Amino acid sequence: MNRTCQTLLVLLSTIFVAGRHAQSDSVSLDEIIERNTDAMGGRGAIEAVQSIQIELHIKDPSFEVDGTYYATRPGKMRIDVSAQGKRVFTEAFDGRNGWQWEGKGEQKPATEKATGALRHGVELPGKLFGLHELRARGHKMKSIGREQIDGVNYYVLQLILNDGAAISLYVDPNSWLVTRRRDVRPLHVDVDPRPTTIEQVSSDFRDVEGVKFPFATAETDLNTGKLLESTITKSVKINPTLPPTLFDKR
Repeated sequence: MNRTCQTLLVLLSTIFVAGRHAQSDSVSLDEIIERNTDAMGGRGAIEAVQSIQIELHIKDPSFEVDGTYYATRPGKMRIDVSAQGKRVFTEAFDGRNGWQWEGKGEQKPATEKATGALRHGVELPGKLFGLHELRARGHKMKSIGREQIDGVNYYVLQLILNDGAAISLYVDPNSWLVTRRRDVRPLHVDVDPRPTTIEQVSSDFRDVEGVKFPFATAETDLNTGKLLESTITKSVKINPTLPPTLFDKR
């Protein structure tokens, strides 16, 4: 084989490999959703989660508390926050309205922005709902390409909730799990209403009754690099029996 033929073969091999890489790199939105759904445990296992109870340890820069997060389909949630074994705060979303209790006195309605934040938290994938369920719930999604962060070339999905809130979801192609999330919002809207770009990183995914849940999250202000809050999950209960009035304002 002469040098010219060898050169042509090398060139053809390079083009073939590059072509295969480009093809495998071109993954549609539906394929990303399907691969994430499979990685999370599959449609059947995810949709079998009708309610959850999550025990948490929450660490902010100036305090540490424990929390119990409850959520149930079709989209209700409640979190009870305790310090030194005593409940000091509760906030909830009953499917239409939010409310909160500040450790004493009467429950009171949550502000419109706080209610929106509670609703967003239960609608986002990773608690009750899978990525594959979001469009049927009236939310919109599109793939906006790849982004390299810390050596991982993520698939980035833009999620537009049905109230207009925009969130970027980062799907790790090594695991097909959503391990990063970015959006512009306050961390705690009633404490400090100023919005900033917050990145939530999820890690330590564990299997609970056939579904993957992150057992560690950290939220960082991307503008300053400051760690805003970290959460450790102590336990997850799937389909616990919850009182029917648990989410209601009394």
